[in-house]
Amino acid sequence: MFRRLKFLVPAIVGVTFLASQAEAAILCEGNFQILSGTAISTPYCQDENLAAVERKQGIGVSGEAVRRSPDAKRQACTNASTTNETACADYLGD
Repeated sequence: MFRRLKFLVPAIVGVTFLASQAEAAILCEGNFQILSGTAISTPYCQDENLAAVERKQGIGVSGEAVRRSPDAKRQACTNASTTNETACADYLGD
């Protein structure tokens, strides 16, 4: 019986950890992250929104790619409309 518990306890802990990670997903509405019912402008959601706009235009880019690659973000900002001014502030000309 103790042998079973030895394997069962880590399995339960692992499943619990994965479940808590799923609940911790970031919720974005446009450029805003929803935290406790309040919309807060965050760079994460701005990049996700920028990538979503790109995908609607037929350009396959992920939010992660925009966050990790300055060149991908620059290209997305070049194609972006004025709705993404905050996300593209560093890439817009004067």
